[in-house]
Amino acid sequence: MDEQRERILRAAAEVLAERGFDAGRLRDVAATSGVSIGALQHYFETRDTLFREAFAWSIDDLIERWRAAAADASSAWRRFELLVTALTTDPTLNRRCATWTEFCASASRREELREGVHRVHAEWQALIREIVHQGLRNKEFDPAVPADLAIGSLVALVDGCEMAVASGSGLSAERYAEMMLGTARVLLGVRA
Repeated sequence: MDEQRERILRAAAEVLAERGFDAGRLRDVAATSGVSIGALQHYFETRDTLFREAFAWSIDDLIERWRAAAADASSAWRRFELLVTALTTDPTLNRRCATWTEFCASASRREELREGVHRVHAEWQALIREIVHQGLRNKEFDPAVPADLAIGSLVALVDGCEMAVASGSGLSAERYAEMMLGTARVLLGVRA
């Protein structure tokens, strides 16, 4: 990817987190990225296109990091632990949580944004599902509930934690990780 385009997308993601989808302006992105409004328009036809692509870019980057973090683990539970570590030690945790929360809120009002939110949920569910099914095959997990219910519950817990971080409720990264791991251990019936 072109370095300047990536810098613009990163800046747009920051503006999304700070100002929201509806209030973010091209001049905010231009100032944050250090490029002119003309340069923004060279890469992105409209403000909405820029913000949709910035959201997609930030999510693609995050999913790639999640997959990479969990790829080399020797067991399903270790993969899950590494995934939670990547999720909760993300240096952009607050910005990412704010961007996700803002994008979900905007998608409730703007139908054209819903596909992006659905894609993120589908990717996250697929990653968790892979881990859970690996754990079932390897007899590492003995779920307390049906596997699909456990997967859905873990995905919902991530959303709740992301909103709590975004709202400044005081949920620390450490507590976020502790809640994810503790809940997953019970739901999945992790064998020691």
